[in-house]
Amino acid sequence: MKNIFEFHPGIINGWIFLVIFLLVNIIFILQFPKHFSKRLFELPPFQTKLQFIISVFYALSLNSTMLYSIFVSIKTNGIGIWIGSSIFAISIVLFSIALINYATTNPNMPVTKGIYKLTRNPQQVFAGLMWIGAGIAMQSYIIIISFSIQFVLLYPSLLAQEKFCINKYGNQYKHYMKSTPRYLFI
Repeated sequence: MKNIFEFHPGIINGWIFLVIFLLVNIIFILQFPKHFSKRLFELPPFQTKLQFIISVFYALSLNSTMLYSIFVSIKTNGIGIWIGSSIFAISIVLFSIALINYATTNPNMPVTKGIYKLTRNPQQVFAGLMWIGAGIAMQSYIIIISFSIQFVLLYPSLLAQEKFCINKYGNQYKHYMKSTPRYLFI
């Protein structure tokens, strides 16, 4: 019977995905002006306590699942490694493009260029897809299910971000919301 917790210390583990993800974030934080990181980590005001609680649970779940991935082996047999790694690679490139679009936009303007024309939340969408790809590469149902649930848990935070952007950018952001889906194609 397979161990449900899948802990297998070793060199070929999910830490590889975590290191790539962290390096991309650190490089962008160090490369771009200070307003980029300040704006990136600015929390929107939450409208309700429930929104706040769900958002905190999302953040804890996200970080816990990423830490958990350190101990999960990447399965090198089968097609899962290729499919999962491909999803991860494509998503990290799109995530990076989103960060570049975000960093190169005037902080007094909403980000509406580049990949932000496809989705209002490309960083969150592609980070989630990235980690689902990592879960597929590791053939870890726990990681795949956890990040799938996190997509749902992210919703209240996205609503708070949209409200914040409407208050900050007004009709310009409302127009952007009408022409761009919250998620990819939805």
